[in-house]
Amino acid sequence: MRGVWGGYAFRMPRTPPTNPIVGSWRWLGYQANRFESLALVLSGLLLAGGGLVGLNVPWLSVPMLMVGTVVPVAATAWKRREEEDEETSDARALLLEQSLRPLLELAATTTSQPRSERLRTAKSAAERVVVELANAFSDVSGVRVVVFRIGEDGSVMEPGQPGGRQDRPSAFVRGTPRGDKAFEVLQGPKPFVRVPDLSEVDPDEWQGTGNGYQTFISAPIRSSEDGLGLLTVDAPVADALEERHGATLALFAAALGVLFAEAVRGGGGAS
Repeated sequence: MRGVWGGYAFRMPRTPPTNPIVGSWRWLGYQANRFESLALVLSGLLLAGGGLVGLNVPWLSVPMLMVGTVVPVAATAWKRREEEDEETSDARALLLEQSLRPLLELAATTTSQPRSERLRTAKSAAERVVVELANAFSDVSGVRVVVFRIGEDGSVMEPGQPGGRQDRPSAFVRGTPRGDKAFEVLQGPKPFVRVPDLSEVDPDEWQGTGNGYQTFISAPIRSSEDGLGLLTVDAPVADALEERHGATLALFAAALGVLFAEAVRGGGGAS
């Protein structure tokens, strides 16, 4: 799949296989946490047995002591990860409650407004989304959130004021390689596109320098009929953005799609 981000036209890399060491560590942590009592007993037996065996068979005691030590550590690491995931879920739920619902309610009130007012409302909503998402992703070092919006003639996608890191990307222009790739993203089937590490993308398949960021997520802003813009988030550290960030981004992009569609709709009183 091909896509675009802030000056890059690229082919999406295939998802790399899970590191077997990381996968084994997580599996051990999950099982040790799941059967916590049994894991503690096993760890105690291994540590005690390793100490006794070491008096006569030192080479056998080493792996016993290592496994006896690793099991509770893995369980603790898994439990901590679960707690962090729960905190993240709670924070995301709060973000959706405090920010997304009012955004959707605002979209519902714009249907009877004059077109000029709908345009102002859409612009104001985009600016608010950028700030709120930048705050929500503040744990990601150097994060930047940008809304790109297609102009009235449909030939240019202009960036708004960024949230977070303030270096502003340039516009996407139809008829240029970079611009055409950006407009193609709007018709893609996925709710968002995530590239964990730009250094793993084939240099022959994208254009640009990548200055300022090494990972990104982009979510199309669109109605059922038209592409209207892009909501993007990037960061300078590879893998700093996760799938859960993309899911949140896609929800806000969908809400902005309603507001942007209303903004470009004709009628609704004097303009």
